[in-house]
Amino acid sequence: MNDYKIFVDAAADVDVNYIRENIITVLSMQYTNNFKVIDCTGLETDSYMKNFYDNQRNGETTETRPMPQEYYEGIFEPLVRHGVGVLYLCFSSELSPSYNSAVAAKLALEARYGKLPIYILNSRSATGGVGVLAEEAVNNKRNGYLLDANVQRLTGLCGKIRSWFYVNDLDYLRRDGKTTASKSFIGTLLGVKPILEISSDGVLRQISKKLGSKKACELLKDLYMEHKNTSYNPVVYITHSDDAESASRLKSMILSEDPGTVIKIKTLSPIIGAHTGPGVITIHHIGK
Repeated sequence: MNDYKIFVDAAADVDVNYIRENIITVLSMQYTNNFKVIDCTGLETDSYMKNFYDNQRNGETTETRPMPQEYYEGIFEPLVRHGVGVLYLCFSSELSPSYNSAVAAKLALEARYGKLPIYILNSRSATGGVGVLAEEAVNNKRNGYLLDANVQRLTGLCGKIRSWFYVNDLDYLRRDGKTTASKSFIGTLLGVKPILEISSDGVLRQISKKLGSKKACELLKDLYMEHKNTSYNPVVYITHSDDAESASRLKSMILSEDPGTVIKIKTLSPIIGAHTGPGVITIHHIGK
């Protein structure tokens, strides 16, 4: 099957111009700002995101809301009824219920229509990691990959996406149960940056900490250089939650050692930023 659509959700971060120029559809997700429900399209402007993170700094609460099974059924059913396949690169199942809801939608549709060309890939990643996979999916389709072949290729890459990042305000980790209140308070005062990864099985893990954003960026650069796949060099994504200066610093650090790298910088979407807060820097790439 060569007639198929490529989907990501709004927890992905894909260069907006790339989305508009290519065959990617972003599935909306929802978050709340001071309990008001807001649709996140994944196409928010930088000015919109600046306001989002300023609101967080001013104490407004943000949370995400899972999309129900029926939402995915409504997206997939009209396509498959007209013979169009679905390739959905989904937010890690370890970090969100979206994957399970989408799989349930597929099973419900197959109960009605029989086996369908709906492929829901657990990216085991998030934000720019899904961006890396999305660009690979587009490249494969342009190069003539049929749906099954594209799925097979991407499935092999999902576990190879490496995602490293640091957070600025440990209080957001405390709210999610990642650290204690006292450690959160002390860490915030001292400027300690916890370094985390999304592991190959899609789980969030803290792996280190650094004092200050410059040293934290240096570690992210070192992690990239150590784990990058030298035989396979697609796009690298750096995302940030309203800290373009540090994102640019990290990009410059990498290019000084690896000048051939294609790096795209993107503001972190509200779906991820609702849980991490402002000042986050991430890097995503295909690893060894």
